[in-house]
Amino acid sequence: MPANNMKNWIITFLIFIEVGNFAIAQEGTPPLERIISIDAKDKKVADIIKSIGQAGGFTFSYSSKAFDSKEVKSIFIQQKSVRETLELLFDASIQYKQKKNYIILSKAPEKEIVVSGYVTDNKTGERLKAVSVYDPVSLRSAITDEYGYFQLSIDKAKSKEQLEIAVQKSQYETSTLKVSGKKSSFNAISLGIDKDKWKKFTDSVDSKVNRFLKLTKSSISTINLTNIRDTLHRSWQVSFVPFVGTNHKLSGNVVNDLSLNILGGYSAGTTGAEFGGLFNIDRGNVQFAQFAGLFNLNGGVTQGAQFAGLFNVNLGPTKDFQSAGLFNVNVDTTNAIQLAGLVNMNAENSSGAQLAGLINTSMKGYNGAQVAGLINFSTKKHRGAQVAGLMNINTGRLYGSQVTGLLNIGNKIKGSQVGLLNIADSVSGVPFGLLSFVGKGYHKIEIAADEVMPVHVSFRTGVDRLYNIFTAGVRPSSADTVSWMFGYGLGTAPKITKWLSLNIDATANQLVKGNVEELNLLNKIYVGFDFKLAKQLSLAAGITYNFRIYDTNFTQHAKVFDYYTPTFLDEGKLSNNTSYQSWLGAKIGIRFL
Repeated sequence: MPANNMKNWIITFLIFIEVGNFAIAQEGTPPLERIISIDAKDKKVADIIKSIGQAGGFTFSYSSKAFDSKEVKSIFIQQKSVRETLELLFDASIQYKQKKNYIILSKAPEKEIVVSGYVTDNKTGERLKAVSVYDPVSLRSAITDEYGYFQLSIDKAKSKEQLEIAVQKSQYETSTLKVSGKKSSFNAISLGIDKDKWKKFTDSVDSKVNRFLKLTKSSISTINLTNIRDTLHRSWQVSFVPFVGTNHKLSGNVVNDLSLNILGGYSAGTTGAEFGGLFNIDRGNVQFAQFAGLFNLNGGVTQGAQFAGLFNVNLGPTKDFQSAGLFNVNVDTTNAIQLAGLVNMNAENSSGAQLAGLINTSMKGYNGAQVAGLINFSTKKHRGAQVAGLMNINTGRLYGSQVTGLLNIGNKIKGSQVGLLNIADSVSGVPFGLLSFVGKGYHKIEIAADEVMPVHVSFRTGVDRLYNIFTAGVRPSSADTVSWMFGYGLGTAPKITKWLSLNIDATANQLVKGNVEELNLLNKIYVGFDFKLAKQLSLAAGITYNFRIYDTNFTQHAKVFDYYTPTFLDEGKLSNNTSYQSWLGAKIGIRFL
């Protein structure tokens, strides 16, 4: 075989291999995105279509009414996509869709304008996916696919003479595409990177609500939230669920004056009123009124009245009023009245009033009243009252009072505590309850003797203005049993000098011999002095007025006097079964702490 023929055969074989490799590479590419080259001059459209199909390795399907297949045209295409080739051939008069290895051609609808094209990086030429392309007037939008292609359909009746289509992508500069509002068009758009401006935008608008809503990374709605930097405005909107409504896929970028969500909706904000059958979600500011059957979730400033059947959650500052069947949660500052069936919780500085069926919490400073069926909790500085059925807790400074049915816990209280149990580091007012323990308050352990009990121990706790007294006494007897006494009372200890205080106590004590018996109550009013002997040691002495009430039908009462019997001031009957005695006595003792 001659050398020249051998060379031609080798070249032909290599070309065949290259074409085969190219065809294999395009097998996984959709027909419209396959790259072809066509050179057709003065040929029928039907023949050009056939050549395009052969070059791309697919088949066309079309009706004879779609276009004039006998029309003669010329076209030269060098390494362009099938989509671009068809646009140049038909000049946007045909619409097409792909199905498997087919491209179906049909006549473009007359009532719509179709704006389509590719978006590329202006430096690398790389086609960009996930680019937002939208019409700010009609709010129609599209997202470029993995090949950088978009197609946007706009109603001709609602279009202007000239459309200004916005093109935006995160980290890229914004571009505006100006096209005719009367004819479809195919466009090539390039974007340049602008990271500095994008970072400022991201820092200002990236909210937790946006991240909350991103259920899928590829959804059109969440891509628009990431890409679009413009805030659009509408006087009203109606949606069925998020992104299915009059604001379409751009609802997360639109601020509405009036918003009606049949089931639920998502928007950039509300400036008038918003109603949701189930829920409302706003990534920006909401003001005046918001109503939801289940919940409201807002990312910006919430100002006005907010009502929800279950809960309200605000990630930005909250002002004025909140009401929820279950709970209100505010992550930022709060200045509002809050009503909740179960819980109100504020994470930042707050003011107003919290009223909850179960729990109120304020994690930072609070200025206002907390009223809860069970528990109020606040930290740092709190100006206002805490009223709870079960417990109040403040770990900072409370300028107000704590009132509860069971337990008050405070740090520094500039006010009073009223509860069964009161605990605090310091209290400027009066803690009133069965037991009040104030760290920097009044604490005394007393060992004393009086005319009834030779050994009498009592514990005083609270503040010097009002303290609780727990008493117990014992008296050995010649009999087998021992007489003893237990009681409770209240007292006050106003200071006269640094080393001398006056004591006024009132206690009620049950006298018992052996086991607990019938009524034998010794009520005592003590007036005496506390003489400070050392830092934690003092001498107490004073007189008592005693008023005993006892059951006269019970004959086994403990003997009241064993060592000394005073002269009774008075004695008699209170009823058929109850008698009384009164006398003056004295007490002396040593106090510790």
